[in-house]
Amino acid sequence: MQNLFIKALPKTGFARTFLFPKNLVINMTARNAILLMVKQSPGITYNSLLGKTASDFGSINSARASLSRTLKDAVSFGLLKKQDNSFFITDKGNSSISFEMKNKLLMKLNASLSSPKKISELDSIVEQLHTVIERSKNDADLLRDARASATFNISDLNKLNSFTNQKIKHLSYLSKILSKQIDSLKELKFNDSVSLSKDEGSVKKISVFFSSFGLNEFFVECSETVFEKISQKFLVKSKKPNFSLKKQFLSDFLSFIFYSDLTQTELIKVYFASIQIKISSASLVIFGPSEEIEKLAKS
Repeated sequence: MQNLFIKALPKTGFARTFLFPKNLVINMTARNAILLMVKQSPGITYNSLLGKTASDFGSINSARASLSRTLKDAVSFGLLKKQDNSFFITDKGNSSISFEMKNKLLMKLNASLSSPKKISELDSIVEQLHTVIERSKNDADLLRDARASATFNISDLNKLNSFTNQKIKHLSYLSKILSKQIDSLKELKFNDSVSLSKDEGSVKKISVFFSSFGLNEFFVECSETVFEKISQKFLVKSKKPNFSLKKQFLSDFLSFIFYSDLTQTELIKVYFASIQIKISSASLVIFGPSEEIEKLAKS
């Protein structure tokens, strides 16, 4: 069974992280949060529990008061047992947690299947059903509870499945139409784009690509701060951050920019022929007619 980490609600005072079955959402109370800590670490001490929960409180005294009260109640209800300064969960404590987990799982499944947007939640519904079915095979109590509390029936699922199949057919039809439209846009030379890594391999690829146009220069647009860095490295005649450089500088220019410390807001644009290159701190994207971009991508 797949797992994920789910946090207890901050309201409880114990916003801790625990491992639960995927998509199982549980609104933890302070008591259940402590029960789970003890279940996961049998024999855990008071000080260890305090260390795990203190950061969720405004002061250490508040944390002590809440923890002491929670532990006292859990022991008095027979959910925990104390041996010296160590705590252990009891069968009753395990049953209490199991009962709440089952109820929350079934409530979520009922809510998902009654939602008017259930088709958009199909992934979640399939996973929830899988969890209920698999756990019910090994848990008679859960099976009994699921049968009694399910607000849906098999015919509801059959209708959902039928609607899903119709949706698949419609999407398949749209996909075929869209593929033809994409081909038509390529024939009409609409623009496309390709993302490349900011490395020396891309420097070489772009340089070869540039050479195929037979141009003598390329144009650059950038911010004032970036322009100052470029001006110190290259012989830029312009005094404005919109300038041109000779073709022999393209490889060195790209290498310089790729390894420059650009801020998140700084963007450099390089132009030649019908091609535009956008370089940021996180990406390198090249735009142009689809035919040219396809050549670049395949090179």
